[in-house]
Amino acid sequence: MEKEFAQVDAFTDRPLYGNPAAVVFDADDIPAELMQKIAREMNLSETVFILEPTTPEADYRVRIFTPMSELPFAGHPTVAAAHSVLARYPDKANATLLRQECGIGIVPVDVVPAVAGGKLLRMTQGTPTYRGTALSRETVAKMLGCAESDLAESPFEVVSTGVPWLIVELSRFAAISALEPDQGLIARECKALRAAGLTVFAERGDGGPVRIRVRTFAPGEGISEDPVCGSGNGSVTAFIARHKHPDQASGSYVAEQGMEIGRDGEVHASWERDGDVLRVRIGGEAAVVASGKLFL
Repeated sequence: MEKEFAQVDAFTDRPLYGNPAAVVFDADDIPAELMQKIAREMNLSETVFILEPTTPEADYRVRIFTPMSELPFAGHPTVAAAHSVLARYPDKANATLLRQECGIGIVPVDVVPAVAGGKLLRMTQGTPTYRGTALSRETVAKMLGCAESDLAESPFEVVSTGVPWLIVELSRFAAISALEPDQGLIARECKALRAAGLTVFAERGDGGPVRIRVRTFAPGEGISEDPVCGSGNGSVTAFIARHKHPDQASGSYVAEQGMEIGRDGEVHASWERDGDVLRVRIGGEAAVVASGKLFL
């Protein structure tokens, strides 16, 4: 069996930055067990497989695997998959909307012209859910390798827009680059919370175009630090909308992630309220860095 694949850097317009995902095409005849082995072989935070949709409401279907397990949804593989579908299939080349079928249902991906001439791929993530935790400030500080005074006064919550993340806010921007995370402790506590990992953010506060910086740690999924995490940023957006702008009907900002590990990426985040329903959208550009064939 031979399968074509591409490696796509998501949340960047430059190869070798952002977050890499492997995209495997025409994967309908690949068994799930083999998909998992391929993801382990690729050794990226996620590998996404493109399949035929099971419903006429979708343009294509994906299955997403970390090196350790399958995920119902993930953000940067969604950007990578949409970018690849636009490039590979002529009937989709000029699409302004792609409908991706995955484990959480149909994820709409808007194709928006970017300022520099590329394409911004903006997904609508799942309806946010929130779970409180009983974590102490002492434990969270140990997880992150920071002082308790570096933690903001906001709650420690497990938030999901498709993937559950423990969300932690820091009180000062300088602390985020100085973190020394305890990967074992993060893995244990997040497993107990049924969270994929820990996503931490800090406000920049300098009045520039980028509002926050984000870092994501998921050692339980075999990912010590995810360069730019779309689902983690979705959970942060839902957290910010709930705790910082509870009376605001809509909002948007730009986040940065990956600077500490040399994988600089940029995420366009927004939310809007429709009654009691909060809709979270996360977008970014993408760039192909490699392509080839799998021999299975």
